[in-house]
Amino acid sequence: MAASVLIGAVALSGAYASPVAAGGHGPRTERVNTAPDGSEAVGGGSFNAAISPDGRYVAFDSEADNLVPGDDNDGTLAHDVFLRDRRTGTTRRLNAPLGPGNADFATISADGRHVAFNAETNGTYHVYVYEIRTGRLERVDLDMDAGFTGGETPALSADGRYVAYLGRQATDPPPNEEFGRIYVRDRKTGTTRRASRVPAREGRGYDSPRISADGSKVAYRERSRRGGGPGGERDWADIHLADLRTGEQRQIDTTADGRPATSGSTDPLISADGRTVAFNSSAKNIVPVPDEARSYVFLRDTRTGAVRRVDGINGNQYATADAIGPDGRRLLLHYSGAAYGLYVKDLRTGKDTLVSPGTDGKPRAATAGPDGMTPDGRKAVFASHLDDLVAGDTNHETDVFLRHIR
Repeated sequence: MAASVLIGAVALSGAYASPVAAGGHGPRTERVNTAPDGSEAVGGGSFNAAISPDGRYVAFDSEADNLVPGDDNDGTLAHDVFLRDRRTGTTRRLNAPLGPGNADFATISADGRHVAFNAETNGTYHVYVYEIRTGRLERVDLDMDAGFTGGETPALSADGRYVAYLGRQATDPPPNEEFGRIYVRDRKTGTTRRASRVPAREGRGYDSPRISADGSKVAYRERSRRGGGPGGERDWADIHLADLRTGEQRQIDTTADGRPATSGSTDPLISADGRTVAFNSSAKNIVPVPDEARSYVFLRDTRTGAVRRVDGINGNQYATADAIGPDGRRLLLHYSGAAYGLYVKDLRTGKDTLVSPGTDGKPRAATAGPDGMTPDGRKAVFASHLDDLVAGDTNHETDVFLRHIR
């Protein structure tokens, strides 16, 4: 494979000042995806928000064309990746040096120095890492197995050294792997290694990588269109954990004594310390659930093997874990169905704190990404298509919001 693509840039290249968000104290919501003059985004929606641990930076992708001057990435539903510096009131379009093409699914490293994202170049998606201080842009989906030439959905270690991502095939996939493999790139040594396991049955594929702070553990999903996993024919997806130091591959969505889940499991998350893995599952054998249960959030302690069911508000079964705190204490959950909205759940105290209130204080539908909450649980970023989370929302688009929880 070719060496890394490096594009030098001045740190504030493509950055344009706008009024700093109004200050305040106590719980409040602010809109992040605004134009340089503070006006609303126009031209399309904004999605997939990520926040740095100190709350200074928010990354997101957007179809809007007025967030920075000179946005010439035109086309139907063309997404760009933007980085908002809340301290300086500036916004940068990170994929601008790559030319036309979609860019999305940004993530921010815990040290607040790196942003990784997908970007489409010449019809193929690749994974890039942007260094915030220098503006340096580096392609990282390199040196994979034969036939794998693209990458998507990155996750970063705390210092940005390791990048986990989904590797895509340019040609027909291998007989046993239909959807790609999980790789980890070491940016310091310039090497890439496979993280996903070799499948035991045909028709498997891998996605949804998440990586621990030190880069040693990667959680991911194995799935199949036809089902027939270790838990039975309804078991169409499982959660696995790769230990890159020991080489161990371990199924996470099992009972405490190791029996596999009997139905599909999705959306893995891993705490920064690598000890806790959260996932969603409709399996009823992981721990006891009501007969009518649809799906629950589960937590697996990888050290003790203990597994815990996380109930939603009033026993709501339509909860999904969007983000997890660094020590596994807090979850950012969104609810659908009869109860809806985005909440921070403190697993130690059991307290649920609403993150997505409307201007009337009642819950509003919203979704967040795996980097949607600061480590202390005090701030969260999310996307919502509703127009009453802040005053004066008249653009009729999905917007990105930041909630000061306390």
